[in-house]
Amino acid sequence: MTGKALKLSEIKWAVFLCLFLILMPVFAAADGEYQDVSPGYALTFPGDFFYRKDFRVQWWYVTGHLFDEKGREFGYELTFFVVGVQKREYRSKFGVDNIYISHFAVSDVKEKKFFFSDAADSGAFDFAGASDSRLRVWVGDDLIEGTMNKLHISAADEEKTLDLVLVPSKPVVLHGDRGYSRKSEESSLMASYYFSYTNLRTEGSLTVGKKKFRVQGKSWFDREISTRGLGKSEVGWDWFSIQLEDEREIMFYLIRNKEGVPGKYSSGTMVYPNGTYRHLPAGDFRITVLDHYKSEKTGARYPLGWEIAVPSEALTLTVTPLMRDQEFSAASSTGNYYWEGTCRVEGTVKGRAYVELTGY
Repeated sequence: MTGKALKLSEIKWAVFLCLFLILMPVFAAADGEYQDVSPGYALTFPGDFFYRKDFRVQWWYVTGHLFDEKGREFGYELTFFVVGVQKREYRSKFGVDNIYISHFAVSDVKEKKFFFSDAADSGAFDFAGASDSRLRVWVGDDLIEGTMNKLHISAADEEKTLDLVLVPSKPVVLHGDRGYSRKSEESSLMASYYFSYTNLRTEGSLTVGKKKFRVQGKSWFDREISTRGLGKSEVGWDWFSIQLEDEREIMFYLIRNKEGVPGKYSSGTMVYPNGTYRHLPAGDFRITVLDHYKSEKTGARYPLGWEIAVPSEALTLTVTPLMRDQEFSAASSTGNYYWEGTCRVEGTVKGRAYVELTGY
């Protein structure tokens, strides 16, 4: 009972801490304790896949589209965050140096049901942690580990379990300027180092309720490393990961200000079938909202349905959610809520997409 009580108190502390560090519009670099993100840094692999203790906030993000043997479709999200509280050379088993967070969601497209859960832990007694010498991050029963050639992810809660192997079909994609991805007009330090695997062959098992499914499909892996948040004038972002049937992929993100207008550092990346890619500045694409959805849980009003045009690629795409209610309420970890879900892509080329909407 003592260990359990300690862990619950740490989770309450985690909620407060993450609200302050992640969700406030801006946070400083803690008296120089953490390294800032700046242009010119050369990403190195596999090292930058691992936990980087010199930066305050970082995450490993996996989403995907799964099908069982009969074609039944599921979407999934598994995310890991590490938020630095204080950086110390000596780490006791009782001190709080980091907060480790996981978000886990499954969209059952056939039943139109969205399952989600989240967790936070200080890492005391190895309930959670992140390795700086290999890719291994875990929070309770949620885990991501592996090499640059093969990733393994697993997660479990009372409603669902996931156990997947992901194999990249293309090399790593560096977003922005060789991996430096600026997020704010206020400062070049409000940025992240951002890279992805945009096309991973995926297979394994998924359990929803009492039903277990053998599944295969395609996943998307994101890795971001940062220290500062958004600027005072920015409130959130719209993020798209699009996987087309012609083996092209596209990432877009729109950083919105208080008036809902995307900033000039919104951008994207176009990935080609052979693995080459190019940066898409904000002026190279148009995203038009077609519909909206108001959550019954939170009252938030989200855009839900988009037309996307990339004239230089002769692409016009319509992105439509496969389910309207895919809102994630992270009451046990970051304390925020957001919409993140699986979508259908039609138009010039068909495909699938994952979309994340925050700050609404």
